[in-house]
Parts: sequence; C-alpha cells; structure tokens
Amino acid sequence: MKVMFLDESGDHSLDASKIDKSYPMFVLAGCIFDFDYYVKVVETSINDLKKKYFGKTDIILRSYDIRKQKGDFVSLVDRKKRIQFYEDINKLFSELEFTVISGAINKLEHIGHYVNPVNPYNLCFRFILERAVMYLGRGTDYIIIRAESREGHNDKQLAAVYEYFRQKGFAEFIKPDEVQRKLVDLSFNQKSQNIAGHQIADLVAYPIGKWVLDRTKENKPFEIIEQKLHRKNGAYLNFGLKIFPDKLKEGPGKP
Repeated sequence: MKVMFLDESGDHSLDASKIDKSYPMFVLAGCIFDFDYYVKVVETSINDLKKKYFGKTDIILRSYDIRKQKGDFVSLVDRKKRIQFYEDINKLFSELEFTVISGAINKLEHIGHYVNPVNPYNLCFRFILERAVMYLGRGTDYIIIRAESREGHNDKQLAAVYEYFRQKGFAEFIKPDEVQRKLVDLSFNQKSQNIAGHQIADLVAYPIGKWVLDRTKENKPFEIIEQKLHRKNGAYLNFGLKIFPDKLKEGPGKP
C-alpha cells in the first residue's frame, strides 16, 4: 500500500485583481510514499530535523513561514543557522524515498488562455489522479490519498472530482474498475494535525512553482525535487509534472 499526501503553493483564486503578479502560481504537489516506509522512516526523520533546529516536534514546517522566518522559524534570521538548516533539509529530501506527481498553473496565463478557466485546484487534482493510476502500472498495489483540508465547500468539490474519476475513468485510457482498484480512499486532514507528509508536500510545491515561473534562476530545492518526479522513458513533463497552459512541450524534462 502507498500513501499520497497533497499540499499546495499559492491559492486557487482566479480573480485577476487579487493575483500576486510576482508569484501568480498555483501548484498542487502529490508526494507518494510506501506506507510502511513513511511510518517507520519519514515521520522520524522529519521529527529529528525539527528537534535539531527548534528543540521540539510540535511545529509545522511551512514554506512561507520558513522563507519569511516567521513564528517558530524566527531563529532562522541567523544566517549561519539558516544556511545549515537549508543544507540539512535539502540533504534529507534527497535521501528520502518518494515520488512526486504535480500540477502547476500560471493563473494569469490560465485566465488569459481560457474563456471559462477551470478551478486550478480541481484541474491539478484531476491530473494527479490520472498519473497516480498510471504510476502504479500493472501491479496490485494501491494508493490512499490524504489531502490537506481547506474550507468545507472546497473539500466537497475535491471529493466530487475524486468520485467522478472513480466512476468514469479517463477516456479510453483508464477504465473505472482500474481506478477503483488503485485509488481506494480520499480523506482530509487539518494542518493543525502536524502531519509530516503534508509538510513535505508543502515544501515541494513552492520550488516547483518558482521553476515553472522562471527556469533561469538558481533553484537548488527544485534540483532535488526534479529527481523525484514521476517519469516515463526518462521524461517527467506531462508525467510527473503537468504545466497549464502547456507551454513546455519541448525543453527540460529529460536528463
């Protein structure tokens, strides 16, 4: 059994007046772990990192707060500590065994490209579900999905996307019975539950968004995440990473 944790970077609002022009991205990242490995190794590793730098485990690793050195992460204003923390977390993410399937949307391009643009969260989630089924291949393994809860009506929308996919499949490529065998459960967790898998997904999502927005800038976290992206024949674009609108049909994505 595998478990996939979902978390996002950016918000799903398509109100042009409210979109942050410096980061107009919405990214949904799905991080897939072998369940036993997650319980035995991942949770312990994340807690050890927290104890080393903050002396406790009851804090939530959140990309925004870490970057801004807010709240529990105010100690990272110390440049030496901050550099060491980033080095350790990059090393940990490099060593942990997991696969990433993600969708990324530039919301300004999205609303400019489509007359009736689809909700970014729902669109990315649909892509991730499709690729998660393909990722499992022909084996007997299956995935349980854990999404971070948002407002109740948003959770209901996501659950509706999930159930529709389980009942309808995907065109002629993925039949409903295959989906139902491979995707067996969707549930929602609160951020306050302090779940390591969601925190990893949160830290994965932002570097993906930064890379999609500008591939010319240094982005060491993405260099690590890139190696985790689900691939087919060596390529990850449209397999481990789907970009909407699709402007990267050629280019990076194959080593």
